[in-house]
Amino acid sequence: MARSLFIVSRTKPGTYTYLKLVNESTDVEVVVDRREVDRRRTPQRVTSERRKGERRRRNVMTDLLKSGWALVLR
Repeated sequence: MARSLFIVSRTKPGTYTYLKLVNESTDVEVVVDRREVDRRRTPQRVTSERRKGERRRRNVMTDLLKSGWALVLR
């Protein structure tokens, strides 16, 4: 399992290719961000939330919008 994860914005295919090439021999995984929109598409009231907290450890959206990539340490 990779110890570090680069998440690259889908609008930056050149950055993805470059990071994939540079990190091919290291313990780093490079992936393209697949999220498009929030999953809840209909504005309906949610009765109770199953999850106790947020599964994501860090919000990477600001980094993706600003630089086109984000680094997550596992």
